[in-house]
Amino acid sequence: MVKKVVVKAVGGFEQLQVEKDGPPPEPLPDQVTVEVKACALNFYDIYIRQGLSPDTQPPCTLGLECAGVVVAVGEEVDTVKPGDHVAVHCPKGGACAEMITVGVDSVLVVPPEMSFDVAASFTVTYLTAYFTVFHMGGLREGGSVLIHSAAGGVGWAATQLAKTVPQVTVFGTASQHKHQAIKDNGVDFPIHYDQDYETEVLRQRPQGVSLVLDNLSGADFTKSQNLLEPLGKVVLIGARSMVGKEQRSLWQVFKVWWDTKNVTPYSLVMNNHSIAGFNLNELRNKDPANFNRGWKKILEMITAKKLQPRIDSVWKFENIIEASKQISERKNIGKVIIKP
Repeated sequence: MVKKVVVKAVGGFEQLQVEKDGPPPEPLPDQVTVEVKACALNFYDIYIRQGLSPDTQPPCTLGLECAGVVVAVGEEVDTVKPGDHVAVHCPKGGACAEMITVGVDSVLVVPPEMSFDVAASFTVTYLTAYFTVFHMGGLREGGSVLIHSAAGGVGWAATQLAKTVPQVTVFGTASQHKHQAIKDNGVDFPIHYDQDYETEVLRQRPQGVSLVLDNLSGADFTKSQNLLEPLGKVVLIGARSMVGKEQRSLWQVFKVWWDTKNVTPYSLVMNNHSIAGFNLNELRNKDPANFNRGWKKILEMITAKKLQPRIDSVWKFENIIEASKQISERKNIGKVIIKP
């Protein structure tokens, strides 16, 4: 029997449970079976539990990413072999299980000396940061970026990637007790949540910033646009403001939707601003070649020590509720890992 973490239904933490099921199916010709050693949680897992994901609805197995050892391959697979250590991306969920069978395009071979915790941690957050900072955000030498939730998984990754560009200034929001950590990671101007980040950014940089990574939406989407310098861009990567407490609040969802004001072509033209949106799962679905190039690039940068994923904490499957609270209560700095 194989253990897995499941979301039984839309609801609170009580919907997170560990179940035992039969083994995964034998791999088809283009598939591989992986013995999972570590799984990473993401804020998106909360969207799924609260029924806010357009792609995956409960009941389902949790998890967008994991790492482990290949134990079987299909007859047409020649890029991966049994014994290889791999990072695994599961865009529809299902990663949080002792054993999984996935398409060979869902795995990336990693060096055997890389820990499974790190191998499980970088796919979703670092790829999101990579494409939004460079491909969509176009961050250049001498530019500046505001990163919301700079201590979270994407924020941590985006800070490191931004700092690979010479003379870039990074503003980052985080709880006060996380400020030293995000400064050590590269944030030049940490801003805590009791401050008005719009005022604080403009005090340091009156012309505004080159790029805002907005994971909040709602009224903050308008504030993000107000912070742009000419030729600046907002990249929308989430709607964190929709997630309040343990249970989904339809009022909160409606309020954020209502407060996310429409953008007019006239305002964009007259202000020389750009607005973009990013979804990693859709990128992989529609442009897998670009996704894979980015995946390999991030692995290269981690292997070369240019990027350093941070593991916040490690939990067992049986402690999934406590592990999930670490993210939903905004306690984490970096990635939360769970293990079978």
